Amino acid sequence: MRESTKTRLVKALPTKGPLVFMAASTLVNTFGNGLFFTIEVIFLTRSVGLTPHQVGFGFTIAAAIALPISIPAGHLADRLRIRNWVAGSQIIQGIAAASFIFIHSYPAFLFLTILVEVIGTGTQTLRMTLITRLSGPGEERVRFRAYLRAVTNLGIGAGAAFAGIALAIDTRTAYATLVVLNGITFVLAALIFLKLPNTPIVAAEESEPVTKGPKFIALRDKRYVTATVLNGIYSIHFVIQGVGIPLWIVNHTTAPRWTVSVVLLINTIACVLFSVRASRGTGDIQRAARIYFRAGLFVAAGCVVYSFAQGINSLLATTLLIVGMLLHVTGELLGSGAGWGLGFGLARDELQGQYQGVWQLGWGMGNVIGPALVTYLVMDLQKSGWFIMASLFALTTYLFIPLVRSYQK
Repeated sequence: MRESTKTRLVKALPTKGPLVFMAASTLVNTFGNGLFFTIEVIFLTRSVGLTPHQVGFGFTIAAAIALPISIPAGHLADRLRIRNWVAGSQIIQGIAAASFIFIHSYPAFLFLTILVEVIGTGTQTLRMTLITRLSGPGEERVRFRAYLRAVTNLGIGAGAAFAGIALAIDTRTAYATLVVLNGITFVLAALIFLKLPNTPIVAAEESEPVTKGPKFIALRDKRYVTATVLNGIYSIHFVIQGVGIPLWIVNHTTAPRWTVSVVLLINTIACVLFSVRASRGTGDIQRAARIYFRAGLFVAAGCVVYSFAQGINSLLATTLLIVGMLLHVTGELLGSGAGWGLGFGLARDELQGQYQGVWQLGWGMGNVIGPALVTYLVMDLQKSGWFIMASLFALTTYLFIPLVRSYQK
């Protein structure tokens, strides 16, 4: 008898040891993220009095300022006992996140947004480095990262569902309560994180790889930087889900507005159920590169299908949007596993902090340029814009194959 998907997922996950505490911390924190993300724009525009353009511009500024933080954070990660630093950063981030209830001006909003984004970027780099210290090499490391991805989606989904209560009540008090609860989850996540072992420093100050030659070795690794840029471009497909699809559905198709929720729910459920399984085989960088290209083709196909939802009846448009998301999320799952495999596997193991800092820089780049680019392609170029994105994703992921092949020479 074939095992169910749930059974396969459970068997793939750690059931004891420090990784469980990291997963529990992630679940608590992302539940709070789901609470806040769901009501964030509504709270800031209706309760604080900001305009949507002010909010969007603030997010862009914060992402741009936080972009380079991952580099020094990664450099420090090789010299820190990461556990306490992550916990402390999360507590500060929680206080800042809860403080949004006190803001009544744009400068205050901008200051807190930048603070939260900067701390979050540095903390994420430290967490990625800690994964390399607590998990085994190769595919085991990638599998646990996939597990955390599933936990993240579960937490955000549960938080978003709970936030529906505040949306139904629709008062400042209801929204402010969720803002404070989000801040509290950072603190709770930090307390759970402190149950992790205080891992030894891998690249000690006296070690040869650190003291000889340039300090920021990862930035001088041209092939790794190239891989980071390619991964950053590919990561723009995540922006399609939060920006492109809602804009496309509401402005250029006859599909009902609730289709936005349906397609995003499909994405969330798929990521929870299949993230671990989709990461199989990505511990080998050569295979990971081929899987990445396959992922790009799936995302490209999803973009093409999305484009044909324009100018047709609502039932057919809704069907095409759902089919497009099924293709898109398949590419997302394959690409995430392959990306983690390459991000870990192409790095020097004794300098994973530096290398993960550089890798996070690619994600940050996608967050900075993605919203404006996707908005332009979807709103202004419309159908042709979707074809441009499809070509971009297919080409970007194909380039990983010759790039990774050059590592073997």
